[in-house]
Amino acid sequence: MEDKTPIDAIHRLMPEIEESREKIRKIREQLKDVMEQNDEYRKLEEEIKELSGKRAEAKKLLMADKDFQTINADLDDEKNKQKDLQEILSHYLVSYYNETQKTEITDPSGETKQLLLSAKLGKAVAN
Repeated sequence: MEDKTPIDAIHRLMPEIEESREKIRKIREQLKDVMEQNDEYRKLEEEIKELSGKRAEAKKLLMADKDFQTINADLDDEKNKQKDLQEILSHYLVSYYNETQKTEITDPSGETKQLLLSAKLGKAVAN
């Protein structure tokens, strides 16, 4: 069956996607059950849990270290700056696309890069 409009295609695909999502969830549960029945896997999981506890203790000690706190704060600041710059760039790229309808852009060093445009369905909104 061929879809007559994009909305027809969207309405046809949405239930298929939900069905696929549910199948994936069930298959993951089956995989988890099989893994948990494996003695070697269970043994390694217990070892990982023990090591994770030790790692958490070591991290607590690091968090109390002044040098670590300073460097970690610098990292957080730089991550936030990068996120802000990425959002600004995204806004300008969308504006560029809306103005030119071009899906490529040349950067300052002369390299041509492709614009990646993306759209997703969000959560349901109240009507």
